[in-house]
Parts: sequence; structure tokens; C-alpha cells
Amino acid sequence: MNDAVNLYPCGEVVSPHAHWLAATPDRKVYCPQRNPMFGLLEIKCPDTDNLHTLKYLKETDGEFELKKNHNYFFQVQMQLAVTGLEWCDFFVWLENDSHLETIHFDAVFWQSAKDKLDMFFYEHYL
Repeated sequence: MNDAVNLYPCGEVVSPHAHWLAATPDRKVYCPQRNPMFGLLEIKCPDTDNLHTLKYLKETDGEFELKKNHNYFFQVQMQLAVTGLEWCDFFVWLENDSHLETIHFDAVFWQSAKDKLDMFFYEHYL
């Protein structure tokens, strides 16, 4: 029963643990059929009509997936880290096609990325 899914505006979220990190997810999602019930939604609307032309998606056996070395993957991981949520539905909308996948928080990936962000902030920005 998908009519119980609700989307909420999100705005800018500043990390409560590192005030120099913030993100702007497109929406917060409430879906009581999922565990945990709250997650995020990130939407991309590229100017193309073919998923195959998108450099941030890879296709394996007819299934598309966001590349883990692309900035959009980093963006989603940052959104999850600063909000403290565990999943994000990554949706690509095309006029005649679409792609939807759930991306889960990757603590190992995030720690490596955060270490680099912290180093930049403390050693170069301040």
C-alpha cells in the first residue's frame, strides 16, 4: 500500500557533529513499510532522453546503478551522514524513462571522505 508514503520538504541540513558540513536533500521520505521508516529522496532531471548516455550510471545485465566514484554518490552519502538517515532513493527522471535505486549509507566510504573534508577545512580553509 504505497499511499502511506509521504514526502516532506527538507531544506539545508547542517551536521550536528561537524558544523562545516551541510547538505540539501530534495525531500525527506516517510514510508512505514520500510525499516527504518524515514529516508531521503534525491532527484536528477538531466537534459537527455536516454539513460545510456548518463555518465554517472553504469549498466550491468540491463540494470542501471549509480557509479560509486561519481560526485552524485558522494552527494548522497553526505546527505545521509549529515541527516543521520540510512537510505536515500536516487531517482533519475527522463521524459520517456526513469531510474530509481535505493542507496544505503556506507560508513567506511563516508569516513574516508570526511577525513579528507576535515583536513581541507582545518588545514586550508581556516
